[in-house]
Amino acid sequence: MTYHSSNGKEFVGLRSKAGGAYQVVYDTQIGQRIVLEISDPKANLCAIDAALREGVMSRNVLAGVLNALKVRDIGFEYPA
Repeated sequence: MTYHSSNGKEFVGLRSKAGGAYQVVYDTQIGQRIVLEISDPKANLCAIDAALREGVMSRNVLAGVLNALKVRDIGFEYPA
């Protein structure tokens, strides 16, 4: 699952790590990368996909993704 913002400058995607854990990858407009670790190993992929689609449509993509994950009760760890 990968999505670009409407302006084409931001990217949101989902990847799986060895062992089956998921990560949400967000690339900012200025080229920085933020990786969120999905903390629930049994997280519903359809719910994660819906959260990413909702978030990428937000004016502030990262805030939109974070909020959409929270609303769906999908646990994640934000990097320090």
